[in-house]
Amino acid sequence: MAAKEAVSETFLTLGLDTKDPISVQNQFATLRNIHYGMRHVRNVIIAGVLGAAVSGGVWVFWTGFKASAAAPSTISAPGGH
Repeated sequence: MAAKEAVSETFLTLGLDTKDPISVQNQFATLRNIHYGMRHVRNVIIAGVLGAAVSGGVWVFWTGFKASAAAPSTISAPGGH
C-alpha cells in the first residue's frame, strides 16, 4: 500500500493525476508518439545530410573528370612533333 501511495504521489508531483488512469495512459501515449516522431525527424535529417554529402562528392568527381577530359593533351606521339 505504501508503494502504491508513493508512486501515486510521484505521478502527482509530475502532473499526472492517477485518479483518472485513462488520462494518464493518453498522456504517456502522447509522449511515446512525440518520441517516435522526433526519432523519425532525426533519421530524415541524417539521411538528407548524407545524401547531400554523397551528391556533392559525385558532383566534384564529375566536374573534375569533365575538366580533365576537356583539357588538351600534352603527351606527344613517339617520334613526332
